[in-house]
Amino acid sequence: MIRNLLITLLLLGLASGLSGQDRIITLNNDTINCRIRKVTRNDISFDVITSGITTSGNLRLAEIRSYSISTATGRSQDFKPVSGRTSGNLRLALNGGMGYIISSSEKAEESMAQLGITESNARAYYNDLKSGWYGGADAAWLFHRTYGAGVRYKFFNTVAATEGEIDLPGEYNIFFSEYRENIFVNYAGVLLFYRQPHSYYERFSLYGCISMGMAFYSNQMEFLSEYFLVTGEALGFDGGIGFEYEITPYISAGAEVSLFNAIIKEIDITNGVIDETQELDKENYENLSRTELSVGIRFYF
Repeated sequence: MIRNLLITLLLLGLASGLSGQDRIITLNNDTINCRIRKVTRNDISFDVITSGITTSGNLRLAEIRSYSISTATGRSQDFKPVSGRTSGNLRLALNGGMGYIISSSEKAEESMAQLGITESNARAYYNDLKSGWYGGADAAWLFHRTYGAGVRYKFFNTVAATEGEIDLPGEYNIFFSEYRENIFVNYAGVLLFYRQPHSYYERFSLYGCISMGMAFYSNQMEFLSEYFLVTGEALGFDGGIGFEYEITPYISAGAEVSLFNAIIKEIDITNGVIDETQELDKENYENLSRTELSVGIRFYF
């Protein structure tokens, strides 16, 4: 009788120990049955007991999907890390895609048509010039798991060309020539960044950013077999919204839609011999405003 009672008590104690075990589930859906010793805002420490041998372990919260801690009643309480991204992280982002200049080209088309280029060619030329390739890079320090500050760099390039009979004002001759522009816009500025993890899909998050800095304009032009370089600079503004999907705790992929604005009011022109500075009339300002759609990769350190 006493022996049976002892066996029963041992079995109950063993069952109680098993039911009171803590559990960790990683992002790879691996389950670790253990005894959790300590949880901080960055990592979790635990012990695993196998055949009476205790092994200690440690995992970053960024690698954990959820964990449960048993209570004195044998029931467990489930927890999820607030976010895989904690404060004190460096975020590096690389983006690439297409940009489209949204300013009107009507007056420019009229000016080109007055030189002798057909209206259809002038329209096609500026349609080509409005779209181009875009690339960019961000570096931001996350002061909090959701916001940070840093720097942003952008690069935009577009090329267009057409040809026709050029009739210059005051000239008695008509020239057949190619008209070509190769435009580069570089931008560098300070960045404010905000990120909001999705409340249900742990690996999915939305973000927004705004930036202010300087835009540098360069236009390599070819006209009547002569080459000109037109340059200028202006204050630029940039803002974007996007999403990220966490591939690993340190790498994410995402996409972004952004809007860039800068207006050139003064330009420098040179043909390699003569340099000239011109202040542009309001109706002739070089409006570099554009929209951008890009995809990219983000690194967290």
